[in-house]
Amino acid sequence: MQNLKPTFNDIPELLVQILNGMKELHSKVDRWDQSNSANEEPLWFNVPELIKYLPTHPAEQTIYSWTSSHRIPFHKKGRRIIFNKSEIDKWLLENEYCKSELELEQEAMEFVSSKRKHII
Repeated sequence: MQNLKPTFNDIPELLVQILNGMKELHSKVDRWDQSNSANEEPLWFNVPELIKYLPTHPAEQTIYSWTSSHRIPFHKKGRRIIFNKSEIDKWLLENEYCKSELELEQEAMEFVSSKRKHII
């Protein structure tokens, strides 16, 4: 298999080599990922920080509404409500909370046009 151009008969052996290389890469990435996550301290948000972090910057009352209905992951520390960044990121991905730029633009246009009708 030292040929520069593999032949049809070389394909099974090449596939085995590729698969073994992929397994090795996966194990290296997993080890690297675990070592990085072990070194990271969790990042916590309070309500105002969460509002700034979320893409749509919801109102404070909306955040409290979500926590009371358990729609968003949160923790209570005494009377304070705090949010873990990694849990919020996971929640955003699972719930597809983030709207695209196009969706936000369309909502803004609809809002502006509805306000113009009331003024005129």
